[in-house]
Amino acid sequence: MKTLVIANSAGGVGKSTSAHCIAVAASEYGKKVLVIDADPAAGLTFACGIENPRVSTKEFLAGQFSLEASIIKSGERFSIIASSSRLLALDIDQAISPTKLVELLSSFDLVIIDTPTGVSRITTYFMASADLILLSSTTEILSLRGALNSKDIAESAGYGGELQLLITKTTQGLDDEFKELIGDDFALLEPTIRSSLQVSAAQSQAMSILTLDAKSEVAADYREVTYSLLEKLELI
Repeated sequence: MKTLVIANSAGGVGKSTSAHCIAVAASEYGKKVLVIDADPAAGLTFACGIENPRVSTKEFLAGQFSLEASIIKSGERFSIIASSSRLLALDIDQAISPTKLVELLSSFDLVIIDTPTGVSRITTYFMASADLILLSSTTEILSLRGALNSKDIAESAGYGGELQLLITKTTQGLDDEFKELIGDDFALLEPTIRSSLQVSAAQSQAMSILTLDAKSEVAADYREVTYSLLEKLELI
């Protein structure tokens, strides 16, 4: 089992969208995938067509329900532990240990964690046991600042790996100056994810763009990025 944490302390950078699309793409590549929505805003949960789940990430991490009782099977071949605003009430110091969490999730090939916007101890908790951390960002300065903040959080959590940066919502290619600017801090994943109104259209129908329009450019972008991530995680 490998764990992929998707983070950025800035909002509006495509964290939940990327978590959703990577989960679908990894499932298409034959992997058994679990997504954990660790964001109290529950945007990914909603995008999967789930609202107010009876058992959420909060109850699972608190040890109140088993993994089997916490999982919902999505219509896109991956499983999800859904979130809700109840997650705000979780005392992370009382959560199951990261070691125990890894044991519980061992039946999956890939576990993807969608983390909250802002600085959160929940993010630190998941980063501490991450096999790979993916920072989703746009090219806007506030988004990149959030990625740098998340780099500090990852280091404080004890993560020693290379941080992957995925640029989303692009309308043109990245120039060499930009690549050089970020090169000291991140490993840039390519291709970048192109901007498309179809992404929002898919979410309004509780599905990913890979399901709504499997042959779209954005779907192709996410499949290529996912393959690279699976290679880095030694799952392919």
